[in-house]
Amino acid sequence: MSQTHIQIFPSPKYDRIPSPSEASASASPASSWRGEYIYSGVCLAAASLLVLLMYIFDGQPEPRWNSNLQYSTVIIAIMTCFRLALKAVLESCISQGAWIWVSGFRKGSVEAKIEDFKMFDEAATGLWGSLVLIWRMRGRHLACVGAAIMILAQGFETFSSGMVGFDESPTQVSIPSPPRAETYLGVLPDGKGGDISLGLSTKAAIYDGIIAETIPPVAVSCPTLDCTWPPFPTLAVCGKCSESHFQTACNSQNGCAYTMPSGTSVSHQDGLDSGFRFKVAPTNGSTNTFASDSQPYISIFDMISVPQKFSETIVQAHECALWFCLQSFNVTVANGVQTSIMISNWSTTHFSMESNIQSDEVIFTDTPPNLYVHNQSRYSIPADSIQALRSFINPLITGNASGPADAIQYSSDWIEAIWNATPHLDFWIARLALSITNEIRRTGTLNTPTISENTNKTLAYTGTASTTTSHVRVNWYWVIYPLTLMILAFCYLAQTVWRTARDQVCAWKGDSLPMLFCHVEPGVYAQVQDGMDVPEGLVGRVGKIEVELVRRDDGLWVFREPINH
Repeated sequence: MSQTHIQIFPSPKYDRIPSPSEASASASPASSWRGEYIYSGVCLAAASLLVLLMYIFDGQPEPRWNSNLQYSTVIIAIMTCFRLALKAVLESCISQGAWIWVSGFRKGSVEAKIEDFKMFDEAATGLWGSLVLIWRMRGRHLACVGAAIMILAQGFETFSSGMVGFDESPTQVSIPSPPRAETYLGVLPDGKGGDISLGLSTKAAIYDGIIAETIPPVAVSCPTLDCTWPPFPTLAVCGKCSESHFQTACNSQNGCAYTMPSGTSVSHQDGLDSGFRFKVAPTNGSTNTFASDSQPYISIFDMISVPQKFSETIVQAHECALWFCLQSFNVTVANGVQTSIMISNWSTTHFSMESNIQSDEVIFTDTPPNLYVHNQSRYSIPADSIQALRSFINPLITGNASGPADAIQYSSDWIEAIWNATPHLDFWIARLALSITNEIRRTGTLNTPTISENTNKTLAYTGTASTTTSHVRVNWYWVIYPLTLMILAFCYLAQTVWRTARDQVCAWKGDSLPMLFCHVEPGVYAQVQDGMDVPEGLVGRVGKIEVELVRRDDGLWVFREPINH
């Protein structure tokens, strides 16, 4: 039969408060609480950084360092570090409170029970344990303060989201000016003979202008749904068609001939059903003339038509012109919809043959204020560009159409498009001019710098884009909450450190190893019986026993029943 040996400690001599010369109850505060001091420093640094970030960005647009690192993310991360560091300090202090509670230093009645270690441990790690500690202690131990702070700290997540809010407010940012040009050099060398021709994009713009039924204005770049620009000028093309008079000459043999002042003529033989005639031809103009010092004309052309039957004929004769001009625009974008309004145009120029330029050019002069032209801006068109445009357009608008109404023969697609547009010539010539203007604005260049050397002011017609931007709004009253808890936690830490030194209890805190090496008096140990073999057995057997922790002369720590109770 096996024998059970139970060691019975002899009645030792106890000293409730051993002197430092006999035994050191604890290491120095600096080394014993180094971890808590570090956590306190982290907590203080996080709070300082938190307040600093809030102060810097309060009322400012929300900073976005990248797609994964945003202001709110940084605030939450700092608040998490703050909460974890503060929780670590509180856990150590509450756990140490258990050793202080049973140290037997309290004068008078000692009410510490063995089960109180479990209560302190649960209070250090959970919300429910903190509530139990406050209820059981009822303010009789400083650990109630730590437990209360631990409970209030559970709301940090909610308060961290309430400390900083975001208000959506309109913000304006500068954006570049719409496409505009001060000169046009859209010509390319053609062969080796020194001839020039238009670029392909310019040719396409002319084709579109003659044939297309609608031409939208050149699109502007608006990074948001709402953008505005100041009125701005640009080199453009103007166009106009006006009715022209004609002379009629008839005879019995050849019918009637209708001749416009520039010489464009069509004839019609009386009684012929197939006598429909339509003719378009470039001219030197009658109402308008190619005068370089007045308007830089690109093309002037006549169009005259005689319907099928002479008895029902009303001869239509028009003279049209295209010329370079300056136009000022007011462009806005509202809710993503662009609106472009021409404010004014100007066509007065003079021909320049100065030696400091590469080729002859036409320069716009005496521009009025409603064009919004800066004084340093210079708008011009090289003579080569005018000639190249004229050489390309004139063959397109040269041709005729004839035949019965159900089988009209057109000399080209361009002539067919012009005939289809004759009921609304003003709209057609405007579309053609706008198509070429769009091309000039997209491919033209600027003659003047965007910054004035004298005033250092921008000459660009920059606009503003309106958007809604999140602005940081700090609720400073909410910040008082975590800062107050931090201050209380620091005070609680200082008090715990002081009481640990006063009671000469080692700073064991939540360490489980010291419990293994603390002895229990035989009287208390004997009551355990089989308590370790059943759930909650120890609590049932000895949990209610009042004890105090004392240090023997040989340096061992022993739990004993209080002798003064």
